[in-house]
This record gives sequence, structure tokens and C-alpha cells, in this order.
Amino acid sequence: MQVIASTLSPSSISSPDRAIEFYETEIANDETIASNYWQLGVAYLLAGREDDAHVAWFTPISTATADSIDDLNAELIAVLDREARYQVEISAPEKAWLLRQHIQILAPNLVENIFEAIYLAYLTENLTPDLLIEWQVLELIKKVEPASIDDDLLANVLKSFTIVRTDLGLKAIEACLPLTGSKREAIVAMLVVIGQGLFDRLYLGPFVVALLEICNRVVPDNLIVLRLSTYVHTKIGKYTIAIAFAEEYCRLASNTIDKLFGNYIAQDAYFGAGDWQAAKVKSDLYCELIERAIESDSLNLNRDRASHLILSSFFLPYIADNPRDNKNLQNKIATIYQQNIQLTPSNIQVDKSSIPKKTGCLRIGYIASTFRQHSVGWLSRWLMHHHDRESFQVFIYCVNTDPDNSFNHQWFRHKGDCISYFGYDYQDIVAQIRADEIDILIELDSITFDTTCMVMTEKPAPIQVSWLGWDASGLPAIDYFIADPYVLPDEAQEYYQEKIWRLPQTYLAVDGFEIGTPDLRRQDLDIPDDAVIYFSGQSGYKRNPNCIRAQMEIVKSVPNSYFLIKGSSDPEIIKNLFGNLAAEVGISFDRLKFIDRVEDEPTHRANLAIADIVLDTFPYNGATTTLETLWMGIPMVTQVGKQFSARNSYTFMLNAGIEEGIAWSQQEYIEWGIKLGLDPKLRMEIREKLRAGRQTAPVWDAQQFTRDMEQAYCQMWAKYQAENNSKTSDRSENN
Repeated sequence: MQVIASTLSPSSISSPDRAIEFYETEIANDETIASNYWQLGVAYLLAGREDDAHVAWFTPISTATADSIDDLNAELIAVLDREARYQVEISAPEKAWLLRQHIQILAPNLVENIFEAIYLAYLTENLTPDLLIEWQVLELIKKVEPASIDDDLLANVLKSFTIVRTDLGLKAIEACLPLTGSKREAIVAMLVVIGQGLFDRLYLGPFVVALLEICNRVVPDNLIVLRLSTYVHTKIGKYTIAIAFAEEYCRLASNTIDKLFGNYIAQDAYFGAGDWQAAKVKSDLYCELIERAIESDSLNLNRDRASHLILSSFFLPYIADNPRDNKNLQNKIATIYQQNIQLTPSNIQVDKSSIPKKTGCLRIGYIASTFRQHSVGWLSRWLMHHHDRESFQVFIYCVNTDPDNSFNHQWFRHKGDCISYFGYDYQDIVAQIRADEIDILIELDSITFDTTCMVMTEKPAPIQVSWLGWDASGLPAIDYFIADPYVLPDEAQEYYQEKIWRLPQTYLAVDGFEIGTPDLRRQDLDIPDDAVIYFSGQSGYKRNPNCIRAQMEIVKSVPNSYFLIKGSSDPEIIKNLFGNLAAEVGISFDRLKFIDRVEDEPTHRANLAIADIVLDTFPYNGATTTLETLWMGIPMVTQVGKQFSARNSYTFMLNAGIEEGIAWSQQEYIEWGIKLGLDPKLRMEIREKLRAGRQTAPVWDAQQFTRDMEQAYCQMWAKYQAENNSKTSDRSENN
């Protein structure tokens, strides 16, 4: 049998059937050329005739001498490898995967083929733990010399291992990552991005924590790894570990922007834990760093560092009610950020939307990372539910959201003309929005999510609006910020970059909340039946010590009262914070009752019924928690400030039909808290008002609210067209 390479491969012939015919003819003419059998077998395989492929490949080997079998196998493997690479080039991974499996049978210890096959298995959704075990992948990796495999192939393999979310997958990553060479840092950065997606979308905390531990061991002192390690441990409530990672980031940060971001993630960890003393130190340092960053040459930031900048001011409204200074600073930061993002080279390809335009309909797009079981998801779902689909085409853009999320599926999947799901690539999102020819784009993330900020800087829609998710971002590319007559003071336009668009009654309305069965009882907390229960359920971010002092004064002044404290924070830190402030005013610690968070929202809301009065936080009020409180008919006390986050409860209470409990100073806050605690008749009157308001109050009329939003969209569009027509007319006259 001759070993002669054929000049034609099956893929160079128009179809597998033509290739089969060609090679069968070649073999009939000369049965001694082994490569024709290899190519015939490939053609059979691509035609789905696997048994015939085996027969074709076995024919030359069955007649070969013992000393030539290895050479024949090597030639067959080379043919299969070449064909597999070609199939990848023409975007046929299923066929390439089939070819790689046959190479694995011929050469089970050929590591490079195993790695290529693993990546193809990942692409074709065939990668399983059983496959890794069957191919003895861990044992093979341990035999590979570092830097002997191409880094790009290793990157693909490591990406593939992340879908095997078991100890086996983690062991494979740990064994494979040290094999990387010059691209190790970039590969680790890729794993971090994947890890963040797994954490945010699929809530795979333990797996992501283990993945980050591997990355930290292989590339210690890596800022990208430290960033996500801080974020993940903060979100899962491991604050001590998060703080350690954040402080290490701060120690290693060498330039102003990195120091600024280190300061941000440290504030996140400290505030999240409820450690306000340490958080305040970081906050004071932030003021120095941000001034330095703004004065420096900040227009040369890459995309990641620009994102560090836009996120950095997030904690300012938690510390003080100072909107004029804070918003002016945020506007400067947002402008620098937008300039940097717009300087980033982009390659945005726009196709035509598959959804035909309806004559006379505005195309409205909503973009957020929170169309799921998140406060924004719970509150925005009613707008989607009530939209007039005859007059508006609704497009929903879900960023970093699991398409299989049950809440998203129930409340958003079928509420628009089209719903799209994206990862972190903002250019893909921009391309889709432009393809959909959106007229008005509404974002619900503000500076809480940098990908959405990047999208908005590209101005993919002629009119762009911020609503609900947070205060306005200050991005020059955003035209309007949705408010109402109460949530912002009259003078707010003086320091908002966006044009404030005030709806006639409320900037938000819902049709209520699902209520479960309570599992929290007074006797379980050793609280007498005749006692007055004050309640506060907020995260550590909102536990401003000045507000807690006022709350302690209230509890001290009302005999037989208890304070129920709930929220996400470090249990010991928050107990010490409240305990020390209670001791300052002379309250016994046993009058403070700390309870755990309840993950099930309907049960959480049902448990609110244990409270007689809810004490709001300041300078950052509740929003979802306030609406839940009012829906449950519970009196509450709020202090009204100047900034958006200090006026949410104010607008919701007014729009729920009550003014009792609205305070305009801390002293008035204390007075209202005491008055409600001492006057059960007043509490009952408020409860009755709130119950009656369920049928008539604006905040519970999501359908009317939706009509108000739709009217605002129409007015925005009319204004935009009028301004454009005026500009066109001016240009014509000048010409």
C-alpha cells in the first residue's frame, strides 16, 4: 500500500456524495493509495455513513505490515485534523467535533486534539463531566509541559471547563491555567468576566468563589481578580473576606483611577457590612482621589478604567443630602466617562430589525440588567404589563440576565414585541437597538451597571431617558430624567444635566404586591402582645449613624417599645453599631431585635404586618420597601431631604393618600415617631386611609401611570420632531 497524499480533500468537492463518487472511482483505478481511503472515509463520515467510514479507514491498515501501521495512523490523523480545522473555518463545529472524536479514538493521548475536541464539545453543547472522565482529561493535563500548548487554544479550553460547574471542572481549570504562557493575564481576565456572568446571571456563588481562589493562586496580586473577589464576597455576605480583598486592591493600586476604584470597592464592602466608621474614612479619601482624577489627563482612559470612574460616586447620596455638589460632581464624571467611551474604537455592525414597523407607532426600548427578581424588576413589570401595544411597539433589552429566569419569563418575556438577551458586550446591544430603529430608549440602571452606561453613551436612539433604577447618571447622551412633582425639589433642574420630565402625579405606580404567609411572631422574639414595634428593614448602605441616633431617641421616648432591625449586613458589625448608639441614649440592648433576611419576597412582605410603625432611613430612603410598607397598610415615618433618594418615601406616601409621618427635619422625624408610637388611634386612622387608598390612590394605579408615561413619550417625540424640523429649516435658509 502506497502512502501518497491526495491533492483533493472531500471539502474541496461540492458535496460529500460527489466526494464519495470521486474517491470510489480513484480507488477502483488504483487500490494501493492509502490516502484515497482516508479521504473516502472522511466523505462517508460527513455524509452520515459512519460505519462505511470505519471500513474505508480499516482497509489499508488491514493489509499493512506491522512496521508501517504507525505511519498509516499518523497520516490518517493528519487528514482528520486538517479536515476538522477546515470545518471550523467554515463554521461547522458539529462536523469538526465528529472528526475530533475519531482522532481521539486513534490517539487517546494526543493532548492538542483533546483540547481542540473539548472546545468543540463546548461549542456544540456536548461537553459533560462524563466525557472528561472518559477521556482522562485531568491525568493528561498533568503530563503537559507549561507553555507547550498555544495560549489561544488553552483559553478556549479553560472557557469550556467553566460550563462543567463541578469539582471536576474546577480541578481541570486549576490544572490547566498554569500551562498558559505570555497571555496568562488576559486569560485570567477572561475567566473573571465569565465568573461575573455566572454569578450575576445564574447565582453560582460557590463555584465562582472557587474559580476566583484558583485565579488568585495562579496570578496573585491581580487587580481584576481582586475586584471580582471583593464584589462576590460582598454580595454573598462574606464581608470580612471582601474587605480583605478590597484593602489588598487598594494597596496594589498604582495610579489614580485604580486607587479610585479600589476606594469604591472598599466602600462597597464596608458600607455593605454596616461598618460606617471605616466606610466614612474611605469616603473622605474618595473626595481627594476624585478631585485628582478630574484634574489629571482623564481623557486617555481605556474602557475598563473609564467604567471605574463612572461607578465611583455611587455612595455619595448615602452619606449626605447634598445634591447640588454631588450632582455637579457626577455630571463632570459622566462627561469625562462619555468622552472616553466614545473615543474607544468600535466596530458596530447594524442589520435590519426582524420586527416590521407599524405605521403611526412609536418604538419604545427598555434596557436594564434588572428585569428579574430585583427591586427594579418588581416595580417596572407593571409598566410592561399595561403598555398600549396598539400605539407603541415595545422592545425589551435584558443585559446580563438569564433567559431562563422564571421571573423574567413571567413578567417580561411576552410583554413586548421583541425581547433580547445580552452579555457584557455593549456594542452588540447598540447594534441591536439601532437595527430595531428605536425612537425612545429608556434605561433603568443608571450608574449601577457600567455596560448600560456604555450603551447610552453611543446614543443608539434619538431620544434617551433615565427612569427608576437610581438617580440620574449625568451622561450628556441622556435627554430626560423621569420625575414627578414631589420626588425632586423645584430647583433641581439647576444641577441636573438631564432635562427633568415631571409626570403629573407619580414617577412610579404598581398594582400591588404578592403577599405570602407570615412566619414571624411576637412570641418568637420575646415581645409582649401589648408592646409597640418599630421596624426598619434596610441594607448596611443605608444605616447612616445620624439616622440611627434619631431612631434610638424615638424608641427611648416610647415605653414598652421595641425596635426590629432587618437587612443585609454583617450581623456582628450591625449589632455593635446599633448597640453602641442605643447605649449612648440609654436604651437597653434587649429592646433591639435583629432578624434575618427572608429570601422569599411574599413571606418578607407578610412579615411586615408585625410592625406598628416603620422608621425610614435618611438621607437614603427606602423605595421598594416603602411601597411594600404602604401596601401592607403600616404607618411610617420619613424625613424629606433635597436629593432624589431622600424624597422617594415622600412622593410615595403622598401618592398613597397620607401625609402623617412626613417630616422635614430630624427633630420632626423624632416627633412623628414618638407621636405614632404613643397614639394607637392615629395609627389605626392611617391604616384605614391606606386600605381605602388601595382603590383610588395614584401610586396603586399602574394603568393610569402607564398612560402618563405614554403621553410623556408622545410629547418627547413631538418636541424632538419640532426641533429637528426647525434645524432643517434653518439650514435651508442659510444655504
